[in-house]
Amino acid sequence: MKERIVELLVHIMLEVQTKRTLADIDLGELKNKGYTQTEISEALSWLHNNLKVHDGVATLLPDSMRGTTRIFHEVEKAAFTIESQGYLIQLRALGLLDDRDLEIVIDRAMQTGYEKLSVDEVREIVAPLLLGKRGNASLSSLNTREHAH
Repeated sequence: MKERIVELLVHIMLEVQTKRTLADIDLGELKNKGYTQTEISEALSWLHNNLKVHDGVATLLPDSMRGTTRIFHEVEKAAFTIESQGYLIQLRALGLLDDRDLEIVIDRAMQTGYEKLSVDEVREIVAPLLLGKRGNASLSSLNTREHAH
């Protein structure tokens, strides 16, 4: 379920880049895409706890972190498909991962020993890091509810 919340966060942040406000996002559209109210609430809660709004523009990263680019080493490239490399770049560009987070994801992927990790496999690495790092206590209750069913 955490992976689906990461999917939602990406979708919402792409919308925020276009529309600039969370209020402009059509929650009905998210439900039509198959996301549950709990998943939507968790994603919005995470964003509420982590978004910074300045002059009406929502961001997750401080100004000093925007605009940096991480180049993958050839050995690192072997661990990811082209799509999953793009996914990581997208997460970084959206501000969902910072430089440190990106390094952690790359290190964890390299430690698996697998080659050509898919986007879904990368999302499995990203989800606990992203959703657990910023003190989102509500996810503990989500995991409890998820295992109860």
